[in-house]
Amino acid sequence: MAGATTLTEKMRAALRISSTSGKITEEIEDCILACKADLVNDGIRVIDEEDGLIVRAVTLYCKSEFGYNDKAEAFRRSYDTLKMRLAMSKEYNGDGVLDVSDSDTGNAERMEGHGGMG
Repeated sequence: MAGATTLTEKMRAALRISSTSGKITEEIEDCILACKADLVNDGIRVIDEEDGLIVRAVTLYCKSEFGYNDKAEAFRRSYDTLKMRLAMSKEYNGDGVLDVSDSDTGNAERMEGHGGMG
């Protein structure tokens, strides 16, 4: 499980997968990367793995892809709705700034201009 990110472990827990097999970890990480690419493709430029809404988007995406509890369509609709709201938010569309990093500073920088709202 070397190299697994915190987000990978969060998805493993959200998907109720206890196995740490390399193949399963790889599938989870591929799903996370696909979600991030989908978010970027739809205009979300600020993707901070510690931001609650980004984590929720990735969780919904992964659950829809893994067919979690036979509710894949409902999870996909929720993901698409959240993705649309993120894309319309200046906080996430970056106003022309591309920041798709795992840095700890992204969340703090975004919060400065929002008076602690989050």
